[in-house]
Order: sequence, then C-alpha cells, then structure tokens
Amino acid sequence: MDNFTIINLQALCGTVAIIIGFRYWIQPRVSKLPIHQALLPFVFLNTFRYLGLSFMAKEQMYDGFPSDFLTTVGLLDFSTAVLAIIAVIALKNKWQLAIPLVWVFNLVGFGDLISAFPQFFGLKLYDHNLGFIWLMFVTYGLATFLSHIYIFIRLFKNIRKR
Repeated sequence: MDNFTIINLQALCGTVAIIIGFRYWIQPRVSKLPIHQALLPFVFLNTFRYLGLSFMAKEQMYDGFPSDFLTTVGLLDFSTAVLAIIAVIALKNKWQLAIPLVWVFNLVGFGDLISAFPQFFGLKLYDHNLGFIWLMFVTYGLATFLSHIYIFIRLFKNIRKR
C-alpha cells in the first residue's frame, strides 16, 4: 500500500472515530452548556498548536520542502496557539470580548488548516520521513480541524439567539 492511501485511510478512520466520540459523549454534555463553557474545551485543544513550530526546526523536516511553506505553517500554528490561550483565558473569565476573540482565533486557526492541508498533499509530504509530524497530521490535526467546525457552529447559533 502506498503512503497516500495509508494516510488517507488513517485520516478517514480518525475522522470517523472523532465524530463518534463527539456525538456519543461530548456533544450531549456541551450542547447544554452556555457558550463560554461549551467553547472552552474546543478552544483549549488548540493551545497545543505551538507544536507546529516543529516545521521550522532544523533537522526536523526533509530539506527539500519549500521553506516558505514550513515557515508559514509554523508561524500560523504558533499564532493560533497564542490566540487560543488568550481566548481560553477570556472565555474562562467571561470577558466581554471573549466571543470576538474566539472568532479571531477560529478564523486564523481554521484558515491555517484549510491552506496547509492541500499544500501538505500537493508537496506529497507523506512520501518523506515526517516522524511525529505524520502522527500529528492524522490525529491532532484532524481533532483541531473538527474542533474549528464545532466552534463555528456554536458561534453562528449564538448570533441567531440574539
């Protein structure tokens, strides 16, 4: 089996597993919570996106990858992590700007992922020794991607309630 098929099978299986876990155990609990509390775990999940800086670390990625791509992914992931930390603090303390901060965090973080995923495949990164980056892509990357979708759903529902 080739690497493209393997990573796509892993991504499919991971997506299904995350959706099942969300639908059966997480959604029933968070759907009843006020928006600040409901968003908190999903935003918190993204505080670990500082790991994306690994793309910029020397000797961590194949030298043939365009450095612009690696730098962009690294910096956008790190920016997302910083924004997530600020948004978590704002949500936990119910700051007046908490929801606008979550919007900013979510737009930046989701934008990062929807621009990085196609580049990941376009550069055929899966055909190189990625070490833990492979694992991050098929687990943490999927979880953060799906967390952004849920955050958008809750944010839009919140707008309709007003």
